[in-house]
Amino acid sequence: MAAADALILDAGFAAVPLLQAALDVGAEVTVCSGKPGDPGHRLAHRSVVMDYSDVDAVLALARQRAPAALLPGVTDVSYLTGAEVASRLGLPGFDPPETAEIVFRKDRFRAYAERQGLPVPRAVTAPARIGELRFPVLVKPADAYSGRGIVRVDEPVGLEPAYREALAASASGQAVIEEFRPGQLHSHSAFVRQGRIVCEFYVDEYCTVYPYQVNSSCLATAMSPTLKDRVSACIQHIVADLRLCDGLVHTQFIASGEDFWLIELTRRCPGDLYSHLIEYATGAPYAALFAAPFLGHELPLPAPRPALRRAIARHTVSVARDTVYLSLQCRHDACRVIAVTPLKPCGAPLLAAPLDRAAIVFAEFESTDAMQRHTPTLKHHFTLATRPSDLQP
Repeated sequence: MAAADALILDAGFAAVPLLQAALDVGAEVTVCSGKPGDPGHRLAHRSVVMDYSDVDAVLALARQRAPAALLPGVTDVSYLTGAEVASRLGLPGFDPPETAEIVFRKDRFRAYAERQGLPVPRAVTAPARIGELRFPVLVKPADAYSGRGIVRVDEPVGLEPAYREALAASASGQAVIEEFRPGQLHSHSAFVRQGRIVCEFYVDEYCTVYPYQVNSSCLATAMSPTLKDRVSACIQHIVADLRLCDGLVHTQFIASGEDFWLIELTRRCPGDLYSHLIEYATGAPYAALFAAPFLGHELPLPAPRPALRRAIARHTVSVARDTVYLSLQCRHDACRVIAVTPLKPCGAPLLAAPLDRAAIVFAEFESTDAMQRHTPTLKHHFTLATRPSDLQP
């Protein structure tokens, strides 16, 4: 693409790969976020400190800047705002706002999936309908993120307080109650071109500090081809039925044997440097592939299911209780740390997950077997010193 303005609705650390992808194709980049300390404000050509959840304010900014491209970041709000603004200004890369609402809101996606006969946990939107479900259930905000506000309820007595907690965590004041499905959590990241999935990745995900926030992950190497094919066909059905535009469709799903249940979909880039995990492990330019439809830029596509080149795991360092961060301790004989993104300065308060994290670590193992074996236990190997006595020589 020729040099032109690109406006990115996110300036946080996890959106930096998207900013770099825009810079790499010659765009003059403006970032917008409400946090002046976000790194994108220092890396972009121009920055605007503004709450990008304010659609009218972003629309006014876009009309003033007249960008050739508008990009979301790694938050649901950035995509939903972008979809509204793009629909009014005729900018590419976004689904229509009404389609985005179906994809992003848990309650609307559950209702859509049930109408389509897709594999999702059975769900209702009000405690009065709990008789339609079997316990245990998960009570979730309809539009929160990072596992916030999610409560597991094993008996009817706990339903009302859990529902109130979910409503309090929801920006729209809506919640969904769904049957709990045991199994292994995975993600499926698929790039769509002209209505077809053309490249996809499968990742094993683990929630080992806070039960509904992923903190360790690696490429899925033991998943059966049959399960991959069934998940891919399911997402392809959604792509075709909703007429999703070119770009990323990112899905979390629970699998048990060859059965699976969709948990949630998104069209934004996943956070916590998920793009780096894919790029380190396979060599595929994930961030550039994500940005391309918004920038109007054509990229050569990798293989439909790129092979694993390096046994890489990602770990987000977090804590179960509020503390004060001093330093990151890395003790793991089976891997080599290849990159660390620190997110806290020494002496800063660190809130319990899912509200905060200290760093993101990428580690390389000597084999895929070692990667699979150790990724679920990384929280024991990348730990925090929270007192001077914790520091090791």
